[in-house]
Amino acid sequence: MTRKVDDLYECEECRLLYRDVSWAQKCEEWCKKYKSCNLEITAHAVNKTDLIL
Repeated sequence: MTRKVDDLYECEECRLLYRDVSWAQKCEEWCKKYKSCNLEITAHAVNKTDLIL
């Protein structure tokens, strides 16, 4: 189950953050099923350098 972190959503499998809950859920489903990340999904993840104040 994806987790809300401030105004972002986290894939609980690989810990990537997304602005849209649907991408976080797709990521988590993929991670659980294939034990890997999907480049088409992770392209929608938040760039961590954008989070640094």
